Amino acid sequence: MAVNRRRRTTGYSTYGSVAYAPTYDGNAARVPRREEELRRAPAPQPQKPVRRHERAQVEVRQAGAIAPFAVVGFLAVAVFAALLVTSYAQLTVANDELVSLRRQLTSLEAENTVLSAQYERVFDLATIQAAVGDTMVRPTSEQVVYIDLSAPDTVTVFQGEGASGLKSILQGVGDILDGIIEYFR
Repeated sequence: MAVNRRRRTTGYSTYGSVAYAPTYDGNAARVPRREEELRRAPAPQPQKPVRRHERAQVEVRQAGAIAPFAVVGFLAVAVFAALLVTSYAQLTVANDELVSLRRQLTSLEAENTVLSAQYERVFDLATIQAAVGDTMVRPTSEQVVYIDLSAPDTVTVFQGEGASGLKSILQGVGDILDGIIEYFR
């Protein structure tokens, strides 16, 4: 009786993690491949003699002169920072005034409502007629005056004495400096 044996097609006969490495032949040291045998191993490099580490000499550089452009740049940054602070201060003051004016507006609107109601109550023709009696008469045609508003509106603007260009610039710079001083008080 003939036994039908399978022919082995893989280079291993185990299962597990070794099953996925077909070149594993059960030995920890593997046999080098043909390509690896043909490639030459690099020649060992001669070792360099060990030198003692010497401390590097520190060279001191002389201090350079300050660039005028850097000074001008720092001054410009300082001026712009001061302008920014003053503009924020002015914005805060304007916001505070706005809040107070809104409060005042609401109180004035309430007062207007009360006064309008009082006016309407007082301006009753029957009450006036009863208070005056028969002495009150209607106006005659000579006493009535009509206003003609068909002409276009005109406005005259008064222009005061204006400052010249240099004076207005100096005045503006003075206003800015006053604002800065006022902010820090």
